[in-house]
Amino acid sequence: MSSIKDAVKLEVQGPHKEDEDGHKETLLSQLQTAQKEIQSLKIDVSAPSDTEWKLMGAHFNNIKNLEVESGWDEELNDALIPTHWPIERLLISSSCGEVFRSPFVLEGRVKHLILLLTSGLRFEGPTSEELRLSSKDAFARGEEEANYVTVREGTPEEKKIEIVYMPTLAADWLRNKYTNPDSASDAETPVPERVNTETLEVLENDALDTFTRLTMALPFIVDNLKTLNLRSSNGHDFHQTSKEMFQQILPQLPGLKTFVFTVGDIFDEADFLPLFYQQFPPNISTLRFRGPISLARSEYWAKWVEAFANPEYLPNLKKLSFVLDLAYAGEDEKDVGRKRRPTGEELREGKKACRQLLNGLGNREVVVEAFHDEWADYSVSFDKVDERWEEIGDEQ
Repeated sequence: MSSIKDAVKLEVQGPHKEDEDGHKETLLSQLQTAQKEIQSLKIDVSAPSDTEWKLMGAHFNNIKNLEVESGWDEELNDALIPTHWPIERLLISSSCGEVFRSPFVLEGRVKHLILLLTSGLRFEGPTSEELRLSSKDAFARGEEEANYVTVREGTPEEKKIEIVYMPTLAADWLRNKYTNPDSASDAETPVPERVNTETLEVLENDALDTFTRLTMALPFIVDNLKTLNLRSSNGHDFHQTSKEMFQQILPQLPGLKTFVFTVGDIFDEADFLPLFYQQFPPNISTLRFRGPISLARSEYWAKWVEAFANPEYLPNLKKLSFVLDLAYAGEDEKDVGRKRRPTGEELREGKKACRQLLNGLGNREVVVEAFHDEWADYSVSFDKVDERWEEIGDEQ
């Protein structure tokens, strides 16, 4: 279920307008026509302010499906999501650079968590404002050097503006916690008596990086997963953690049953993805894989075919979708490394390789299914499987 079709939609003003006149009244006017018994709620324009969360919490009592679209503000501000709501499915969209505070996420209270087009979200440590103030104090003590840019240089209005780059501060905090034994970091998040989160979807931007950060901070949630959907095809990943850390996590998820993985040419080492078949979670019964056409050209492609033909490889596999239709600009093209529309010849090359792998399944009794990305139906930011894919003959 990619979205809630029958949800009540509310437009909020967000934290930046909390002190403005009419802040409460703008939301209250919408709540007057919203039935209190609804189960599905979609919040748009911004993440709610604390005031707006309280108003919605007082009005609704039975929200099971909640979607929060942060919009251009990219806020998170999740601390006051009403804890009396019996939320089962939580979608956070477009939020960036902040740390989660809601127990629905940190304690794994929701059964289904979706992080859609988010970036730099964290699951432990200080807030962005706390990081900024800590950095400012370090500048004042002379322990760090501030960064400035000069505007209107050479004019009477010339001045310097201090630049604070939050992703760097967050990465420094994370690195210090996990590499410096003397660091005074936050206490570990206690493991709750019951963890409900069974389905996790992290979609685009720094999806693999986000998943790694979540695993480091909240391993009990990842250990509880039954379904995992990761999508990273645009090359915006691995700013705070390494691809090697991500690689090491997946084989350690024995309880995972369904793995959906869309991945592009996003790695800086040519053989990283071609060798990735060795890293799939070991006990999955369903694998849906969408990757780059370049994988078909790899010297290791025969290893993929050989592995999938072996009954001892992913021995519980019952359903498989496998597509190689993602293409990226090469060294001799404009916008090197950027995703582009594949040529017909490239698609035939990818289809031929996939058919080779699927034919090799032999008597494994694996059901082959078409790859359908429901999120591509939900957002124009996601590309569907190329419409020419099914039209191409299964050339040998």
